[in-house]
Amino acid sequence: MRISLAVSVALLMATPALAADGENTEAWLTATAEKVTFQARKGPSLFRPGFVIGEYTGSFKAVASSTSATGVFNSGKAKASIDVERPGMTSVTAECKGGQSRLHFGWITFKRDKLSYVCRYGGAAPAGAEFALTQAKGGFLAQLSQPQRAAELAFGDITLRAETKYISGLPLSSGGANSYVISRPDGVVVGGLQTNGFRPVFWLPRQPGPERDAVALMAVTLFAFQDPGRPDR
Repeated sequence: MRISLAVSVALLMATPALAADGENTEAWLTATAEKVTFQARKGPSLFRPGFVIGEYTGSFKAVASSTSATGVFNSGKAKASIDVERPGMTSVTAECKGGQSRLHFGWITFKRDKLSYVCRYGGAAPAGAEFALTQAKGGFLAQLSQPQRAAELAFGDITLRAETKYISGLPLSSGGANSYVISRPDGVVVGGLQTNGFRPVFWLPRQPGPERDAVALMAVTLFAFQDPGRPDR
């Protein structure tokens, strides 16, 4: 895809600001979270690869039948099936597709799509556990960095939020979202996900416990989403 001269100039002007923001975000994550590299492993089948992220293991199958951002959250356009576990924890499963969510994203101040990409959890997940990802209309410079997304996870007593936010590396989009920051409702950053490097990186809370489990699950769910324009992983 060719970028016009005007867009190129705007991007170059935006890069220092993005880098500064990324330095702050990476500093927050480094202070509060553990940086864990994603490792691929053999899964149940060729089309359902496995993974290892620290003490967490699992597999996922993700399908996207549209390469356009328009209507990507409509039912049938993006689907995923996920399972995640760790030693001592029964597997948590998820089935994801486009549709309506019971999560209302009241904390989001920007314009967003009415339909969401929704995951409902089973297995060892608390009753009613749900994840929703929505597409947003972010600012022009933010969209140059990556498509704008926001997500929420309701997992028992734990609520987490995620937003696309530059962390580090090249501030250019490969077509899909390349970094998310995960926080509590009070704004405290507790984790993140980066896919714009040589290997995906997961940022998880340092202390073992329910919040680390929930952040790992949310990050895996975000990773499994086949964002438009990003090659199948």
